[in-house]
Amino acid sequence: METKERCGSTSVQEVKLANLADDLRELKERVRQLESTLARGVMLLLANLAAVIVTLLQQVVRP
Repeated sequence: METKERCGSTSVQEVKLANLADDLRELKERVRQLESTLARGVMLLLANLAAVIVTLLQQVVRP
């Protein structure tokens, strides 16, 4: 009986471990997507900042 319990317990633990591994893979993918979105957002902010600086410099240079 003890062997069956260990076997069943091991099987449950294996399933839990497999589910945990799947969850970690999903979490890694979500983090990658967030990093990508964040990088695009930062690039857009920098482009807008550069445009503002150019516009301000043009106004300063023109009398």
